Amino acid sequence: MLDNSLWDNFLWDDYFLTQADLTDTDSTPDEDEDESKRAQVFSGPVPHNASDPENADSLIASQMAKLSVADREKVYNDVHGIPDDCVEETSELIHNSLWGLQHEIDILPDKKAYNIAERLNPKYTQDRDFRLAFLRCEKFDCHKAALRFVRHFQMKLDLFGQDMLTKDITQDDLDVDDMECLYLSNGRFLNTHDKAGRRINIIVMVHKTYRTDTCLRKGFYNFMTVYRDLEIQRRGFVNVSIQFGDKIKGTSADNADLAWKLPKQNEAVPLCLSAIHLCYTTKGAWEGLLAVSKTAFSKANKVRCRVHCGPILKCLEDLRGHGIDPSCIPVNHKGEITDLVKDRKRIEQQRRQERLKYPTRSTIAVPFCEDVLLGKGTPFQIHVGNKKLQQFVADRFKKYERAQKGAKKAVAQEIIDVVRGNGGLFLKQDGNRWVPVTDDVALLKVGALFRYLRLKNGTK
Repeated sequence: MLDNSLWDNFLWDDYFLTQADLTDTDSTPDEDEDESKRAQVFSGPVPHNASDPENADSLIASQMAKLSVADREKVYNDVHGIPDDCVEETSELIHNSLWGLQHEIDILPDKKAYNIAERLNPKYTQDRDFRLAFLRCEKFDCHKAALRFVRHFQMKLDLFGQDMLTKDITQDDLDVDDMECLYLSNGRFLNTHDKAGRRINIIVMVHKTYRTDTCLRKGFYNFMTVYRDLEIQRRGFVNVSIQFGDKIKGTSADNADLAWKLPKQNEAVPLCLSAIHLCYTTKGAWEGLLAVSKTAFSKANKVRCRVHCGPILKCLEDLRGHGIDPSCIPVNHKGEITDLVKDRKRIEQQRRQERLKYPTRSTIAVPFCEDVLLGKGTPFQIHVGNKKLQQFVADRFKKYERAQKGAKKAVAQEIIDVVRGNGGLFLKQDGNRWVPVTDDVALLKVGALFRYLRLKNGTK
């Protein structure tokens, strides 16, 4: 489980409301007050009145009232999908901003996770493209980008631990529950955009319970698999959340905890959340959790939050007026996700690419469909990767039989190379984890299959 104390120490900037804000909507923190002190006021547990719809709406109205005319127009355009000009990135702007970002990081008082990451792998933390993503997210505001950058490492430390702090997260780093949650396809970035050119991220309620940290790890993984796209860095993304039914079954053992922490995740990734659309079918059942989410959103995002209530198809049609084509949302009138098979293939292809790009992990929780599992019994024989291996052996059986004794090993190695080229590994079970084996062990496995096929065919 995710340790709430870690979230208590998260370095949230003045985007977020303090406890005083939550109890008195007319009070405003002193803008000159030391920012680190305001960050310490923020508390991980859900505030007692966060689920009060009237309080949440009052907070939003209060924040809207503080906006200038120009800011109101900007919010209106963001919510309705009206394109906005991107920052012109000159070489001078990039050079000065990268320098300014480091300066702002240096003067931040609370950056424990960042400091650990810097000691572990400075090449990772100082990567130019990585830092530029955070600058683009904040329109090259160095101070805000530095806060987001530091928060990013703190959240990554909380969710994945120190060993993964300076490594890109792949599916091989997720545990069994994380992967099951990922394959639900209920929370992901669609390969489509609104009229403003922003990627669309969907969150669809499913009748399955997961821990808060599982949902957050899956969310982190999804964010970090799309952030390298320059367009999403420059234009941001739009979130569409769909909750349906008159009973809350939710996706977390503690729905309020998830509803409170999920919006915080948006403030610790190198992507800008430009608009939030909360769609739900039954007003009474979801009001409390929606209020928690609206309260948890940053001040900048609170005013970009819109609620749509009614039948699912009506809610989706309402999105048309906000620059989103409802036909691109893969949800039917029953709230069922309609492209599960297609998205499963996308997830598998994503994992295949990760296997070819990143170093092999020492242990894996969930085998890939291209993996070959070493062991005896039906569960091993029916695994997709094992069936593919059997076919590879059958296809090369005659070649293997004709080869001289010294050349047989080359035929077997050819099969191993094909498996690895498809992103597969040869794995043996070690407790509740899987461990990659060496080519020598894999050769024994392939050789045994050739011998079995020889006996089966009755050849010498």
